[in-house]
This record gives sequence, C-alpha cells and structure tokens, in this order.
Amino acid sequence: MKRRSSTAHPFTDDRRGERIQKVLAQAGVASRRECEELVAQARVRVNGIIIDALPAWVNADKDKIEVDGRVIRGADPHVYIMLYKPKGIVCTNVDPDGRRRVIDLVQHPLQTRLFPVGRLEIDASGLVLMTNDGEFANRLTHPRYEVSKTFELVVGGRLDDAAVGTIESALFPSKRNLNTDPEKRSRVTVLSREMSRTTLLMEIRDGKNTEIRLTMLRIGYPLKRLRQIAIGPLQLRGVTVGAWRELSQAEFSSLRKAAYKPTTARTRPDERGEEETSPAPVARAAAKTTAQPFAKTFSSPAGKKFARPFAKPFAKPFAKPFVKSVSPVAAKPFVKPASQVATKPAMRPVAKPFIKRITKPKRQRP
Repeated sequence: MKRRSSTAHPFTDDRRGERIQKVLAQAGVASRRECEELVAQARVRVNGIIIDALPAWVNADKDKIEVDGRVIRGADPHVYIMLYKPKGIVCTNVDPDGRRRVIDLVQHPLQTRLFPVGRLEIDASGLVLMTNDGEFANRLTHPRYEVSKTFELVVGGRLDDAAVGTIESALFPSKRNLNTDPEKRSRVTVLSREMSRTTLLMEIRDGKNTEIRLTMLRIGYPLKRLRQIAIGPLQLRGVTVGAWRELSQAEFSSLRKAAYKPTTARTRPDERGEEETSPAPVARAAAKTTAQPFAKTFSSPAGKKFARPFAKPFAKPFAKPFVKSVSPVAAKPFVKPASQVATKPAMRPVAKPFIKRITKPKRQRP
C-alpha cells in the first residue's frame, strides 16, 4: 500500500492518542494492515471528518470513530485462551484454501476478534494460545524475549544417543545455540525408548522458526507425532482435543512474568534477536624476536625472473665508537671524561627493493 505524502485531516498530532490503525485493530475491525487499507480507501471517519491518509492519531475514549458508517466502540477487554489444536487445523485467520481454522473452534461470549500466538503445522497438534492482545503476543513470539516452546516428538525405531545428537545438531546449528548454560539452551532429550519408537522432548529457546517435520525427514528420522505441550511456564492441561478454556489468573501471571522478565535475566547478550558474536580468540604465545627476511612469491614466470629478494636484516653487532683517550694532566677543564661522552646509536641501513619495470620487447621491422 502506497501512503500519501501529505495529510489533509487535522489528526496529525501524535499527542492526541494512538495511531488509528492500532485503535481499529484493537476494536476487532481487522488486522493493522487491513485497517491501513480501509484508511487509504477513505472508509474511516473521525468526528465526521474523513481520514484518507496516514499517519493519524485518535483518542478512542473521546473521538467518534466510524468505519463504513458503523460506529466503532472502544477496545474489547483482553482475552487469553488455551486451545488444544487437533491435526488438520490451520493456525491462521485467513486461509485461501478454505480449510478449517483454529478460530473456528472458539466461540467466545464477547465475540471479540482473536488470533493465534505463533504457528503450528497442519499435521501437528497441541497447545495454541489465542488472544486479542497484540503486545503480549509479540512478547511471546519475538526471539529477543526468549520465551521457550516445548514439543513432544515420537520417532519410529529405538534411537541411541548418537542419533539424538544428530537430531539436535540438525535442529539447532551451533552458530545459533551459543549459550554455555545447558539449562538455558535449545536441546533435545529422550523421554522414553521402546523397540518400535522413541519419544523425545524438544525445547526451543533461541526463537528460531524451525520446520521440525521437514528437518527430521531430511536427516532420515520421519515423525510419527508432533505435539506442542508448553509455552514458557504454561503447560497443556485441563483441556481435551479440540476444546478450549480461558487461562487462570495464576497461569496468566506466570506467563506474563516470563514474557516481561528484565533484561539482566535473559540469556542472550544481543537484545535485538540477532546472532551472538563469536567468543574472543585465546591469545597465542609471544613470537620470537628474531626478524625473518621478507619473502615474496610470484605466480608468473616473468615475475620470478625479475624478482630480487629484500636484503636480510643486519645481524652483526655494531662496533663501539672510537674515543680518543686524554691524560688527566693535559685534559682541559671543559672536556668531559671519555666514559661520559654521549654517543649516538648507529643507524641501521635500510635496503630498498629493486624494482624493474617489465615492458614488452619492441617489434622489429623486417
């Protein structure tokens, strides 16, 4: 969407309140991007004035906001819902293929616009958090806030420790998992081993969007079941497959504490979600003080032909400066003794490299 460079409406003061697309999204009209499209189409009015360009700031408590002639009420109270997603359901609010969505499973009494926090594969099941709090959802999904996601994986066959290490290396490359604390890094552990299957527990703590099923298939360990069982401290419990319930006050408090933990409690030094820099290299032992001659290599035969090595550094000790001895009787009073005569150190000769210009031979006429 191409925004207009100038605005003709009077709502350009950022001290009035919040941006109009944010207010419309919180009221459940549409997503922020779709609300921006509504403004560009001149379908939004504030106090009777058409808002046809951005930016625009409004006060949801004092201003009368209309979309297509319908008055928009204030933002709905925040709702936090735990949903047990079954297989075959997509985690999106808009699906062009017309498949069944997670929001179709939730019939909340407030009829507010909900959206899933994060995504689960269509063939995966487990915990999906639904809410209308955009700031809280960003805190749970952005890598910089380090809220872990826990999955239960069932793989065919009995896997040994070497196979588990291969799976962990494929899911979490070392460059994205530099934390030295084993309790605060992404990892894969074994829950149970049987003859026909192995159950694994995977904790994602670096915020990487891992395509778990495709990665396991690529390394030769196809999944039989993939289920998300926890988001941070929130555990999947008290709900059956396809059902939902609102979070309790204790569950919401613990989840909010994990999402809004202070900066010093985070494990990643980079708070922007980027990769950490490699550790500083260990200092090597001091090199020998003996100077070595500079050796220059040439790749072409012509360079070897005209190359002349640099002179080696002067290694012989310098001779002591000559000082004429004077008898104490004949010495003049203003002449210093020979032991106190200041001498300048000898200058080391610097050898300049021999440079010869290589030219093509002139063509001789017959």
